[in-house]
Amino acid sequence: MGKITAVNDELEQRFTFALLAAEQNFEGAKLAGWGLEDTSVVPGEGYVYKVTVALPEDANIKIKEGSTYAGTNLYEELPQPIGLAGIFKDSHVVLSWNYNLLSSIYTSYIVEKSADGLNFEKQNQQPIFNASQHANDNNIALYYTDSIPNDKTFYYRVKGKNAFGDVGPPSEVVNGQGKKRLEYVPHIYKKEIPTDNKVVLFWEFKEEGNGIITKFKLNKGKTNNGPFNTVIDSIPVNAREIAFKGLDRINYFTITAVGKNGVNAESLPAIVQPVDSIPPSEPTLLKGVIDTTGIVRLSWAKNPEKDLRGYRIFRANNPNIEFSEITHKTLFEETYIDTVSLKNLNQKIYYKIKAEDQRYNRSKFSDILIIDKPDLVPPSPPIVKNYEITEQGVKIQWTPSSSKDVSSHIIYRKTDNTNAWEKVYESTNSLDTVFVDTKLSPNLYSYTLTAKDLTGFESKPSSPISINWTTSKKLVDIKFSGTVNRELRFISLSWKTPKLPIVEYRLYKGYSDEGLHLYKTLNGSVTKFNDVDLEVNSSYTYGLQLITKEGYISKVEKINLKY
Repeated sequence: MGKITAVNDELEQRFTFALLAAEQNFEGAKLAGWGLEDTSVVPGEGYVYKVTVALPEDANIKIKEGSTYAGTNLYEELPQPIGLAGIFKDSHVVLSWNYNLLSSIYTSYIVEKSADGLNFEKQNQQPIFNASQHANDNNIALYYTDSIPNDKTFYYRVKGKNAFGDVGPPSEVVNGQGKKRLEYVPHIYKKEIPTDNKVVLFWEFKEEGNGIITKFKLNKGKTNNGPFNTVIDSIPVNAREIAFKGLDRINYFTITAVGKNGVNAESLPAIVQPVDSIPPSEPTLLKGVIDTTGIVRLSWAKNPEKDLRGYRIFRANNPNIEFSEITHKTLFEETYIDTVSLKNLNQKIYYKIKAEDQRYNRSKFSDILIIDKPDLVPPSPPIVKNYEITEQGVKIQWTPSSSKDVSSHIIYRKTDNTNAWEKVYESTNSLDTVFVDTKLSPNLYSYTLTAKDLTGFESKPSSPISINWTTSKKLVDIKFSGTVNRELRFISLSWKTPKLPIVEYRLYKGYSDEGLHLYKTLNGSVTKFNDVDLEVNSSYTYGLQLITKEGYISKVEKINLKY
């Protein structure tokens, strides 16, 4: 198997070299059966030529035929080679020119040289061509190196040769001289930085080289690879140090020795970094917006410092606590997108930023940016504190919602024979905690309350209460009286009421100059009570209130007694 592979590889190589030879020599192409010269054409006529492979009759493969159109009227002058350039160095020159742009016309090139610019001689005995494939790259170049004596001018040009052996016109001529390179090269070995804006550079250069140079030049660049610009020219040949003011954050310096023959020698770059402890100014014009998904978009003005590296962003839920950094690495732009949770009780989010320079010095904090978060959390529900059935209707008292952004409290009502809640009252006064429902007819009513915030979110409803309303009643006439018995040391209280389904009496007590407070709760069948919790020479006020089976609560009937 290996022998078969080797034979196949050898055949492929033979075929490849045959193609190469045919491309470089038209006579070889004709001998190989890959070329044809037609001498019977008529000027002005066009011809179609078709080529097929003469396969054996028993061959089981098919090879597509090829065709082309040609005529004398299609003749064009061959183009001039493009982009010839020459780099003249010590005792040699390197020539280069574009290959790809004319690769469909020329298969090889001829290099010619002249000592006087008039009489040119061919230099290459073998064709110069490109054997590599470079698709879609028009900048592929061919190179040729020639040895020449120094200090003498030589002229070069190239010509293209196509597959038919035709040679095109010469390219533009380039000329130059080889120059002996400087034997000595400067070397920067020390630098001193007395201030943050000044450097003193020291370099080595052999004294024997002073006679072959005219001066030194100091060059400065922003990177190790340049470009370098001359910042101090005409430095004396015997100088070995130079001071320079006007440093940037990072500086690269080279020393160039300028030769008398026009050839220069440049040192390797030396980096100079002055000490920088001055931070940037604090960022300004910090702005931000937040959407309903919790995405925050921040922007601010760009800092003016030339050595600015970037920014660091800090965030907090409370301006009085320590802010946390959310970037964790330097941000190089003046915009930032953050994401915050809206499902918490914090109504605001706080941001501030710092600027950072290339030495990692950080500025002071910017002014704090306050962003109001969109309210997606409903307020806490209010609580029904008490209710009372009066002759006007049902009186409801409540404890307001504890949320700070409440805009109103809403009372809903429904009857026993429906499931739909009906809004009967909405209060926008935060101090309003009482409502009397007067639009009633005999039925069982349920009441509940909600709180609504500034964005329109309603709280969960409070626990409902149910009240059986029969009919509105006039004031119940309570005959309430009392007598003082100092001998037995008690006060006897008694009362009479109309015949009503009374379930409870509430007895209130207080000193004459103070308010009443609930003293006793008595069964609805009780009609008198003896009070023995007394102090001598004291005046007392008693109050009595009844509650019926339907939930009606009477007003408090009062009497004053002195013991």
